[in-house]
Amino acid sequence: MIRRPLMQNEISELETAGNVCDNWNDIRVAQDFTTKNIRNSKFTGKIKLHGFSGKVIIYAGVQFQTGIFNSWINESVIEDACVYDVKLLSCSVVCEGALVFNAGSITCDKDMLQVKIGTEMGCRILKRRFSESERTVIGRGAKVCNINSLENSHLGDSVEVLNGALLRDSVVENNSVIADNAIVRSSFIDSYSHISEAEVCNSLVGPLTQVHHHSLLISALWQEGRGNVGYGANVGSNHTGRMPDQEIRPGYGLYFGLGCSIKFPANFSEAPFTMIATGVICAPQRLKFPFSLIKNSEAAFGGLNEIVPGWVYTKNTYGVFRNIYKWDKRSGENVHLDFLYSNSILDSVVYACSTLKDFLQSKSALPHVLSEKDLPGLGSNFINSENIEKIIDSYEAYFEEYDFYKKNKKIKESIIFRIEENLKRDEARGQKIFDDYMEFHPRDEEFFRWVYGLG
Repeated sequence: MIRRPLMQNEISELETAGNVCDNWNDIRVAQDFTTKNIRNSKFTGKIKLHGFSGKVIIYAGVQFQTGIFNSWINESVIEDACVYDVKLLSCSVVCEGALVFNAGSITCDKDMLQVKIGTEMGCRILKRRFSESERTVIGRGAKVCNINSLENSHLGDSVEVLNGALLRDSVVENNSVIADNAIVRSSFIDSYSHISEAEVCNSLVGPLTQVHHHSLLISALWQEGRGNVGYGANVGSNHTGRMPDQEIRPGYGLYFGLGCSIKFPANFSEAPFTMIATGVICAPQRLKFPFSLIKNSEAAFGGLNEIVPGWVYTKNTYGVFRNIYKWDKRSGENVHLDFLYSNSILDSVVYACSTLKDFLQSKSALPHVLSEKDLPGLGSNFINSENIEKIIDSYEAYFEEYDFYKKNKKIKESIIFRIEENLKRDEARGQKIFDDYMEFHPRDEEFFRWVYGLG
């Protein structure tokens, strides 16, 4: 229990070590507290200190001992953690094994029970319950290093906030990383996600999501996560010119390609594993065709993008299973094949395939292109009618491989064949461009051992 006051000899030892306090009587400590590893720091307000064992925490190859050094602590609770060179740590809790190093201000000045997500109008509220709802919390084993500001936020265990990142009014769950000048405001970031050199605002971001390289994600309700936002992607058209009242719902495993621009409102939640290609501008839409590739077309139809449903599953099988391999490896859980062959994704494939087949049966002759009026759920896109049979084949391959996995708990050889063919295609293209391509692009043997272990 943290209840006893400092003894007079402990106050003397702290002052001798260069520490100052407005009122030493405001500090409460654990029964076995020692003054070891508290130096050159300032204490104001009511503070609780658990004591410092000197346990080593390693960051960037450097050993830090738990303690408080060269810092200003105000109205905070510090467990057996390291606080080193922090200009102001106020109204915060630093949990056991955490490291806070070279930080500007870490503060809290409001209740964190509510996080405003979705539209920036604040109409959607994510309610969270914390034991410390009026303090910024830095979880067990977390690292907050080389940053300017962390405000009104809750960090789970082993979270890292590094290298110029700014975090405000947000919740970041276990094992996620916010780094390299990333900006996260009023958002919930689920476990094992990584946000670097990007901005995320008013968003609910599901687990294992990557947002990188000067990209923007605003007002996203992405509960399932496991997606990727590529360099320069602009997923932030939430302003109507009147007010920022629009939002987006990405789907499971959605990939936003380099430099794409997504207009709001948009709903891709019923189109899991969809890929939006480089430079594509997507108009507002609701898409219900999974495993789709959305791309620019040389023969544009009515200003729409071309879509190839099912392409991601059969033509980018390597990519799908490579992602599943990475998700399992990062999370330490072998669960994502069950996600791929889940009832929710099956339902989306059933809808898309049935819609295509029903349309074929109703027509004696097909128009050159098909759009939303022909295929409800196609969004602001068109399909070349010559691709319909191939699209249906892709979805039927999913049905067959879904059934095989459910019965045998392993993947069909057809999947391994497609993965190998995808790799051969990439290698053939690379060797045409670079003479030494194969020398510097070796086969990922660890991934392929994992794939063959599934068969």
